[in-house]
Amino acid sequence: MSPGDIPDGAVAVVGGGIAGCAACLSLGRRGIPVTLIAPPPPAEKPGETLAAAALPLLADLEAGHLLTAPSHRPATASFTSWGTSALIEQHAAARPEGLGLILDRGRFEADLFDLVKRRGIQRIEAALADFRRTGAGWTLTTDAGDVIPARFLIDATGRRALIGRRTGRVRRIDRLVAACTVLTQHDTGIDPTPATLIEAVDDGWWYAALLADRRLVVQFYSDPDLIPRGLSGNLDLWRRMAGQTAYISQWIDSAGYALTEPPRLAPAGTSWLEESAGPDWLAVGDAAAAFDPLSAHGMTTALWTGLHGANAVTAALGGDLSELETYAARLRTGVERFSRGRVDVYAREARFHDRPFWRRRRSSGLSRHHLAASPDEVGPQHERTVL
Repeated sequence: MSPGDIPDGAVAVVGGGIAGCAACLSLGRRGIPVTLIAPPPPAEKPGETLAAAALPLLADLEAGHLLTAPSHRPATASFTSWGTSALIEQHAAARPEGLGLILDRGRFEADLFDLVKRRGIQRIEAALADFRRTGAGWTLTTDAGDVIPARFLIDATGRRALIGRRTGRVRRIDRLVAACTVLTQHDTGIDPTPATLIEAVDDGWWYAALLADRRLVVQFYSDPDLIPRGLSGNLDLWRRMAGQTAYISQWIDSAGYALTEPPRLAPAGTSWLEESAGPDWLAVGDAAAAFDPLSAHGMTTALWTGLHGANAVTAALGGDLSELETYAARLRTGVERFSRGRVDVYAREARFHDRPFWRRRRSSGLSRHHLAASPDEVGPQHERTVL
């Protein structure tokens, strides 16, 4: 199909995160008129590990140069205390594909958001207020009063899945929550180890990563009923929780950091849309499928869905709707594959097997009735877990 066959405003993408920007860039390269509707991304966002599997996806978008910014660094070493009280080191050299990069997630998303505009793609920096189907497709309204017509709609609104929730059912395996904080070094005479660290505890697991600018990201993952009430407003409680860890607390103290503010809480569970595509819409990124951060799937999945979603949309605009179902089937297969692997990873930690957090993760939470595998058994090629 030639670009001239597609009217202006053919595709509207709602959501300016990695998946939405990837979809815009991919469609824009095909000459398809596309409008991105989203406010600028937040300055800070959890999720720092970019797997090596994501690099060719960025290359396809001609966006690999964004990773050369000094705010990102190579991921050279990972330490884990999972299934054992010892701390195990895994170096990048131990994996043929490498450990990828540690990103300043906020900086990366801002650069990707700006790249969309630099490529000449229309960008409306406002939030979606309303959307409805019309005879010719969709009409979208922003909170700034903009009215945007579109033949096809891409939902890139993250876990909220604003469009997908209205058209289909959201399923979830768990309700994992992340407690997140970013620490600034108070003793700059100490050279902190450029690494990531994961430590399992009785009611969840901790994660820490050193960013290129020497800030330290610290996160705790657990279930809502297991996180102490009022944690997001209680610094003393947050300090006590971190102080009970064997390795996270040691890294914080020995590298010249301190917890100076309570954490922000954010959803981090595994969820997906039963139907991630229809004749005139499609979901990408977390709006389509969001994964437990232990797997480090998030950014790679966002890029994959943005690229392959754009392929399906291009085919649909040309009259071939089969690519939409192929896309949805590959996502279902990816969710199923991930969920099986998730059980295996959590099963490696047997020290706390009788604790509620760990008992709840002995099952994938899926059934063949709910998720049928794709006949070609292909899907997003998720990177291995960080363990």
